[in-house]
Amino acid sequence: MKIVVAPDSYKGNMRSAKVCEIIKSAILMEIPEAEVLAFPMADGGEGTVDAMVAATGGSLHALEVCGPLGDPVEAHYGLLPDGTAVMEMASASGIELLSVDRLNPMEATSFGTGQVLKHLLEQGHASIVMGIGGSATVDGGTGMAQALGYRLLDAAGNEIGERGGQVLSRIARFDSSLVLPGLADAKIRVACDVTNPLTGPNGAAAVFGPQKGATPGMVGQLDAGLSNLCKVAGVGGAPGDGAAGGLGYGLRVFCNAGIVPGANLVAETVGLPAALVGADLLITGEGRTDGQTASGKLCSVLAAMARGRGAKTLLVSGALQGEMEPFLEVFDFSFSISAGHVSLEECMAHAPDDLAFVIRNVMRIMYK
Repeated sequence: MKIVVAPDSYKGNMRSAKVCEIIKSAILMEIPEAEVLAFPMADGGEGTVDAMVAATGGSLHALEVCGPLGDPVEAHYGLLPDGTAVMEMASASGIELLSVDRLNPMEATSFGTGQVLKHLLEQGHASIVMGIGGSATVDGGTGMAQALGYRLLDAAGNEIGERGGQVLSRIARFDSSLVLPGLADAKIRVACDVTNPLTGPNGAAAVFGPQKGATPGMVGQLDAGLSNLCKVAGVGGAPGDGAAGGLGYGLRVFCNAGIVPGANLVAETVGLPAALVGADLLITGEGRTDGQTASGKLCSVLAAMARGRGAKTLLVSGALQGEMEPFLEVFDFSFSISAGHVSLEECMAHAPDDLAFVIRNVMRIMYK
C-alpha cells in the first residue's frame, strides 16, 4: 500500500508540514505496513519556502533586508539539495509585515525582495524559485530592480532615489549599466497562480491595490504609473503581470524570469510527480475548499496529477463550502474534518485531533 500525502497549509491554523505529520501518523496507526510519502505543499504564497525545504530536506536561512516601508526585516530563503534556491516575496515585502494602519502602496517597495535575490546571485545560486504571493506593494517590481543595480531615470536624466508606487509615473528610462552581472545567467522561475494583467480594471492597482491600502485616488495614480512603466520598458503584457503589485511584470522585464503556475512548479521541484507513480492514494487538503479550489487551485492540480498516474485522491479539508457537485468531478473522495464545533476558533483549536480522526476513519473504510 503506497500513499502519498501532499496537503496545503490550513491557513491561520496549521502549516503543511504539521498537516503531513498528523496524516502520516494517523495512517500508520491503522495500516502499519503502508508506505507513506509526505510532501508539505504550497502554491507560491506564504509558506512556500518552508514547504519546499521540509519536503526535500533542504536548509533554511535568514537575511536582514529592507522591509516594505524601509524598516529592517528578517527574510528567509531555502537551499534545496539539488542546488536550487527558494525565496518568497512575502518574506521581504509582504503585507503581513505591516499593520493595517501602515499600509501605503505609494511608498511600499519591493526593494527587500531584490536584496534577497541579489544575495542569492552573489552566492552563486543560478537556479532560483520565487513565490510572489502576499505582497504589500504596487511598484511594478521597480524596487527589486533598484536593489539589483538598475537606475530609474526621470525625463531630465536624473536618478530617482525614492521608492514605491509613487515613482512609477516619473520614470523616463532605465540605466542597466550597474546591474549585477550574475543576473543575466540566472534561471528564475516564478511560482504564481494569479493571471491578472498589469493594468486596467483587472490589473494590479484596481484589483489588489485597495487591500494594500490604496484609496480610489491612489488606484488611478498607480494604474497610470504602471502603464508608464510598461511604455518605458517597451515590453508587452502577459497573464500574471499584475501579480504582487506588478512584480510579475518586473520579474519578466528586469530578470527575464518565467512565470509558472505555482502548484505545478512546487510539485515538480519537490518531486511529487515521480512519487505518485505506483501510488494507490493521494491525500491532499487545505483550510477551506470551495468552488475556486475545484477549478484550478493547488488541491485540484494535485488531483489531476494523481489521476494521470492511476492513483485516487482523498481531499480532507477544514471546511467544504459552496457548490459541492464539482468536488465529485475533481476528487474521488471529499471530507471536511469539522466535527460540529460551533465557532471557527473551536474548529481551529480541535483541528489536529479532528484531522487524525477523519484519516483513521477513512483508512478503516477503504483498507480494512
